[in-house]
Amino acid sequence: MNFMSRVQERTKAIPVKKAKALGGAVALAGLFSMGMAVKSHTSHHDRQKTAFQYKDYTKAFKSREMEWLARNIYHEARGESWDGMLAVGLVTLNRVNSPDYPESIEGVVKDYKQFSWYWDGLPDKIRDRKAWRMAKAAAAEVMLNPDLPLAKELAGVLFYHADYVAPEWAGAKTEVATIGAHVFYM
Repeated sequence: MNFMSRVQERTKAIPVKKAKALGGAVALAGLFSMGMAVKSHTSHHDRQKTAFQYKDYTKAFKSREMEWLARNIYHEARGESWDGMLAVGLVTLNRVNSPDYPESIEGVVKDYKQFSWYWDGLPDKIRDRKAWRMAKAAAAEVMLNPDLPLAKELAGVLFYHADYVAPEWAGAKTEVATIGAHVFYM
């Protein structure tokens, strides 16, 4: 007798009410078991290594500097594309590395009237959760991946402004790129 015949024979012996009651639990247990079996056969990664990398990533997110970079990206570029968010993060880091600006991300963001969101007197509450998650991801990307192609394009870039304003200082700078609604300068 094959397997299916045995199952059919055994299910006939169970009253309908019990079968209905047990059906959901049995199906759930079966799906769970199948899921565990599939996971053990499809995951070829060393669990220890994955856990270690994840811990490093979460430690980076818990840093105060990462938080300030994400805030700056969120408030300056939350409506921008991924590249627009990365570009704002890269300019912020370029300023940290410049002798003309403070040596920390928090210092750069709080530097006197450098970023309008910080100095406009309006509340800086984070309201758009999706944009906040993207800003945090962009902050991690620029801090943990210095070899980004965009980083090479914006190497040395210290200034940008929205394309709908015309600041006095822009005429004295060299325009390097326009990404989304921001114009970048050296």
